[in-house]
Amino acid sequence: MLRRIIYEDWQLIFPVIALAAASCVYLVAAWAATRMKPGDAQRLARLPLEHD
Repeated sequence: MLRRIIYEDWQLIFPVIALAAASCVYLVAAWAATRMKPGDAQRLARLPLEHD
């Protein structure tokens, strides 16, 4: 049958650290996107469509 996974106290720290690290990465990316100058945003928006 299915068994329940029992976490020890010290094992709970790894998912918490992983969640915190991923959250920090996404928050920094969102902060950088909101602080971007409009000219830079327009340049990056056209970037995949430009041909050199």
